[in-house]
Amino acid sequence: MIRLLEIRFRRGARRVRECLGVVVTISSAACAPSPDPTAHTVAYYREHIEARDAKIAVCSNDPGTLGRTPDCVNALEASRIEGIGSLRDLPPLGLPTRPDKKPGPERRN
Repeated sequence: MIRLLEIRFRRGARRVRECLGVVVTISSAACAPSPDPTAHTVAYYREHIEARDAKIAVCSNDPGTLGRTPDCVNALEASRIEGIGSLRDLPPLGLPTRPDKKPGPERRN
């Protein structure tokens, strides 16, 4: 029974198969996409203004491809934190009232 399952190859065919396996392995490793560069953290972009501005410029130039990458998201978040942020987060402006303003006629509806 074991003899029936044994496959016979010509002389040298085993060596060709091994070489072919090595070539396929090396070529598939060479054609693999390069790993993504490490993304910087929000804290890094908060400390490094030039790097943050450069990354935001790159991300703004190609938002379809790079817009949601971790590096772009972190740079935009650091910019939001370091900038004025949202208008809701700002304190009241405290505009002075005009003391010389006389009350005008009342409006009737």
